[in-house]
Amino acid sequence: MITLGQPVAPDLAILHQLIGAITASGRWTNGGATVRELEHALSQDLGSACALTTASGTTALTLALLACDLPRGGEVITSPLTFPATVHAIEAAGLVPVFAGVDPVTLNLAADAAYLAIGPRTVAILPVHLFGIAADPELDDIAAAAGLAIVYDAAHAYGLPEISARGSAAAYSLHATKLMHTGEGGLVTTSDPEFAERLSLARNFGLVGDRALTPGTNGKLSELSAALGLAVHAGLAREIQSRRATRDAYQGVVEASERVRPHAPGCPRALVMEAIRCDPDDQEQLLADLAQRGIAGRRFPALTAENQRYSRVPLIGGERADLDRVAASVLAIPLHGRVTQQAIDAVAHAVRAAPMLTQDASLAPI
Repeated sequence: MITLGQPVAPDLAILHQLIGAITASGRWTNGGATVRELEHALSQDLGSACALTTASGTTALTLALLACDLPRGGEVITSPLTFPATVHAIEAAGLVPVFAGVDPVTLNLAADAAYLAIGPRTVAILPVHLFGIAADPELDDIAAAAGLAIVYDAAHAYGLPEISARGSAAAYSLHATKLMHTGEGGLVTTSDPEFAERLSLARNFGLVGDRALTPGTNGKLSELSAALGLAVHAGLAREIQSRRATRDAYQGVVEASERVRPHAPGCPRALVMEAIRCDPDDQEQLLADLAQRGIAGRRFPALTAENQRYSRVPLIGGERADLDRVAASVLAIPLHGRVTQQAIDAVAHAVRAAPMLTQDASLAPI
């Protein structure tokens, strides 16, 4: 089976060297030299003034919300098309999620729906750069005009420098399934040094010396995880080149088909995930056809679906049935450095065998 993702392998020589240095130093955690070196490398990649590593992507998002110093119980507007961790982070920060409708082309949070969702208890907007496609910049203007914080879920978006300085902060996942990874880990970028200081306190129990001054947790990345990250980072340029070639090959397959179409054509995308659009009624069949040919695919059901924990969270600026149709029209396919030409050909065969696209309102651009 060609898996959906494949962790980027570390440079073992670099990894062994770094582990030796960590062992010699005796410092395994608490912001040692290896963590600082990784943070500098990632800030350079993303063009960010401040980059702070965390224990996970979920931790990164939770800490970013805590660093905004929002009143407990305040409402945060976000997208229902996201991984559950987005909403978990909102709740972990003592806040309340509210869903707003999505753009049917990009599948990101729709600016007009987010505007409609603003109410007297709203304290923040949390857009998601889904599939590595940058969220609508109009959301920044809406948040600023309403006096709201805005924090971005950038779990899928490593490698898009233009998003790292937007809003109060952007939270990235450094999980092994992502383009850049530390096995398990996360990252927060911000252009505000004071925000970075608050987040740094929050990831270390809120401590200043031996005094707990702010809400916090143990959200630090270990030196060993940072060493893995630096060893992975050494081969990142090669991995990006390979993924770009695979995406270009997929583009040729899709352009030659009348049965699927590219997801959000013309939008800049990070090389973390790849997705195609299909007829919502035929997603299951396309998944089965891919599996029969040894190719993994993945659905992304809306968090508002009836079988989801968050099905009763308010949805503003959209209909649940329409959202389910939009979610059923998108399918993730493998994107990593070990996708072979044979795998690309297998995807092409499955696409050619898929039913013809119908004229579906949920797929029409707005």
